[in-house]
Amino acid sequence: MRELVIGLLAAVFGLAGTVVGAAVSARAAKKGALLSAQATVQQVHDQATVDQAHWLRQQRLQAYEGFLGAWDECLRLIGSVGLPGDFGSTEGNPLKQAADRMTERALRIEILGPAEVAGAADELADSIRRDVQIATKLKDLTMSTLPEATDRMTTETTPAMAGARDAMQEASRQMRELVAESGRPLHEHPRAPEVIEAVERAQQLGDAATVRANEDANRVSIFLDQASTIVLELKRNQDARAGIRRQFTTAARHTLASTVPDP
Repeated sequence: MRELVIGLLAAVFGLAGTVVGAAVSARAAKKGALLSAQATVQQVHDQATVDQAHWLRQQRLQAYEGFLGAWDECLRLIGSVGLPGDFGSTEGNPLKQAADRMTERALRIEILGPAEVAGAADELADSIRRDVQIATKLKDLTMSTLPEATDRMTTETTPAMAGARDAMQEASRQMRELVAESGRPLHEHPRAPEVIEAVERAQQLGDAATVRANEDANRVSIFLDQASTIVLELKRNQDARAGIRRQFTTAARHTLASTVPDP
């Protein structure tokens, strides 16, 4: 009987050991599977982060390059054809069209970021738009002043000056003839009043033409002063762009260099 009890106890303890061992092994296997799963999830997460960073960097690179392409196009147009056209109309104004493209690409940078690059891009786009606005102001001033002034000088002042000169030359010729043929005091000559009247008329024509010429000169002088002020405004705007361009380039390079994390 005693041997039977001892045998049963041994069997029970042996079974318990087996169960405990199995449980320990199961827990170890579960823990290993959990750790493996966590490692896999972390690896997938890390890879996704890297892939997203690569994608973001590529999108930013394309956006920055597109923006600078529009910027270079604007500068090329400014250097080659000046600043023509009406800011309110796109048709026939290649600089306005290029400025609009630059603004669109600045908006894309605003979406992709970062804020430092987007801010510099927006400032550069604003600078080009101001160029167009200033150019439009200069064009409006020119069109409202020069055609009328040029027409007045061509159709009125120049003929008036020519008429005054011809009248004076004719009066001088008559006076010389009168002096040459006169054998008595000049004021006693019967044609003297006629010649003196011609001289006075020529002088009046000359005075009127001079007044016209001075008025034209004043108009042109005022125009040149106003145009010079606008040109100085344009130059200040363009000078300020150099610093903004450096700011954009530096921020863009830093962003592209730091976008992709280390694997």
